[in-house]
Amino acid sequence: MSKIVRVAIQEDVPQLVWPACCPKCGTTEKLVNTTSRIGRVKSIRPNLLGGMTMKSDVLYLSFPTCQKHAQQTHWANTILEKSPLMQLLQLLIYMAALFALPLITRPKAFIADLGWFALIPVIGLLGVACLVWARRSSSVWPMHFDPDMDVIAIRFLDEDYAAKFRLANRKATSNSLTQAPPWYKRGLIWKLLVVGLFIAFMAKLMAH
Repeated sequence: MSKIVRVAIQEDVPQLVWPACCPKCGTTEKLVNTTSRIGRVKSIRPNLLGGMTMKSDVLYLSFPTCQKHAQQTHWANTILEKSPLMQLLQLLIYMAALFALPLITRPKAFIADLGWFALIPVIGLLGVACLVWARRSSSVWPMHFDPDMDVIAIRFLDEDYAAKFRLANRKATSNSLTQAPPWYKRGLIWKLLVVGLFIAFMAKLMAH
């Protein structure tokens, strides 16, 4: 059973210690380091050239896995990565998969109408299958940053391995450092509220 653990990455927190076994199969032999990447957008501001300037952070997590599951974990986490490029690809995959229903219900007419474009839902379904495979294959998946804290969420496929990780990193996983603030203390909520009010104000001005 999978387990999500919140981990603090502050400067005063000791470096993460990983259990000396493969998180997928539990073996302690022939371990190699597997590196996964997780990022976040810190700010987006307009610049003098009329475009947007984006500041971001990237964190690399290296943890031991056996040679058998190292590549599997690497590719699974690459597919699940929350980078802007991978999120765009995932959105396109889901949109393409929406066309699969008419392909199933009336395949001949659908292929006749669209020709080679009928391959789009097939590609979408293959992409969804890859995402499902990645979720089931990733033994240690750095899911995302907390938008308001220096905390990351890591999903462990094995609950016992997650317990060993928490025991080895008591400070980094302590509730005092990782507990999520209530919704009214989250800066993202208030930023979205301000943006929404501004859009409503501009729409009202344009309506007059």
